[in-house]
Amino acid sequence: MSTDAKWIIGTVVGAVVAMTGVVVSVMAILIGGVNARIDRLEMDVRSMDNRLRAVEIEFGKVDQRLETLERAILPAASPPAD
Repeated sequence: MSTDAKWIIGTVVGAVVAMTGVVVSVMAILIGGVNARIDRLEMDVRSMDNRLRAVEIEFGKVDQRLETLERAILPAASPPAD
């Protein structure tokens, strides 16, 4: 094998190794960014879930109060006349 062929093969192998390193680095950066976004979305969803649960609890309290008022204020239904 000639010296020129050795240099060409060495250069190609070096370039492939360097490009592989660049691609792996870029992929790691992209995956890290995506993971961070997913983490933020997960926190947002949990926050919304907690807020919705609080609204459901308060709505249940209002519903109980309304039922109590209806029983106290509205007269009982009279039986139908025959």
